[in-house]
Amino acid sequence: MRRARTLLLYARSVPAGLLRSLSDTIISRLHLSTSRLPDSIRRSRYAMWLEGYSSLSYVNDWRDAFAGSPRLSADLCNINDLLDMPRFMRRIRDYDLVVVLHSAAGDSMRQVRRATAALDSRRGPLVVFFGNEYAGMTEKIGFARDVGAEFIASQLPIESARWLYAACNPARVLASPAALNPTVYKTAEGPRTIDIGFRGVLYANPFALGDEERTGLLRFFVEGARSWDLVTDINFERYAAAEWAAFLNRCRGVVGAESGTYYLERDDATRRAVIEYVGQHPNATFDEVFELFFARYSNPVSGKAISSRHFEPVGTKTCQILLEGDYNGILQADRDYISLSKDYSNIDDVVRRFRDDGYRSELVDHALEHVLAEHTYTHRVNRVLDEVL
Repeated sequence: MRRARTLLLYARSVPAGLLRSLSDTIISRLHLSTSRLPDSIRRSRYAMWLEGYSSLSYVNDWRDAFAGSPRLSADLCNINDLLDMPRFMRRIRDYDLVVVLHSAAGDSMRQVRRATAALDSRRGPLVVFFGNEYAGMTEKIGFARDVGAEFIASQLPIESARWLYAACNPARVLASPAALNPTVYKTAEGPRTIDIGFRGVLYANPFALGDEERTGLLRFFVEGARSWDLVTDINFERYAAAEWAAFLNRCRGVVGAESGTYYLERDDATRRAVIEYVGQHPNATFDEVFELFFARYSNPVSGKAISSRHFEPVGTKTCQILLEGDYNGILQADRDYISLSKDYSNIDDVVRRFRDDGYRSELVDHALEHVLAEHTYTHRVNRVLDEVL
């Protein structure tokens, strides 16, 4: 079978101007890595230039799954690389398929936008994976329209995604939620000394999302842990993939909620208004912001979705306590995770079941079997390729 020649456009780090591009161009040629640095330096703010997106493991998991597909002959192009990007754009017509990945079209559209003319001259279909589908949507939708993307692969529930990208017709919207990378997230030998763990960072401009579900949940567990006799280790920092997998293997459980927002918008109008208001009123509370901007919001379209953070604990057999939600219809309440009601009214039952070793073991075994059967990144890439090739 002939493998499709494919160009994968990704970003090693946030596409954010000349300084970032210069650093990426140099780093990629010198093969520099944070793994070679002592811990004292690796955790400093200066190491961010080497780390890039290494702590956003899902963007690398998607990239690696595409690059490793036996159905493709793939070339990788870092859009921040000042030498590689022009070279690949000159050869755009060599490719049967062009894929713009989340890292290239998530935090900033600046760099990939510069490739609009070249992408227009492609001969094969274009698939765009947008990251952060709750922010910057005017620019993202505009990009998809301007380059005439044939396919938009979305992490959102499919009906929400179709609503969000309706203006991109005739582009087809594909359901492409997060998944599991089982080569990184797997069980390891050793004791699990932490009952409930968490590592992660808060959303930028969190009030603009319209809810504080995850933050409130973490606060609830920090405050209640002693009364439930649970050992917690909850910190707001982001780990690279290997470090995150090792941490999960030290935890019996983690807590979480669906990612994204209940208030999807195509034009970011409310998001911009909230950010402006909070900038002018730095002491504003979430309740104040919610009452002003969201309490009477008309006919909201939910963008709440499953994320990679819900699959990674599955791979390490770490039990999840998650706020009730749909999770793209993939994870089932009380079969793949312990469901906590949004008002926390069933917390006593949740803690009782979590402390039952037999119940917890059966639950994590079922979740892993289910996910390995249908929800790895290899599965996701194959489904996308079934649609686009």
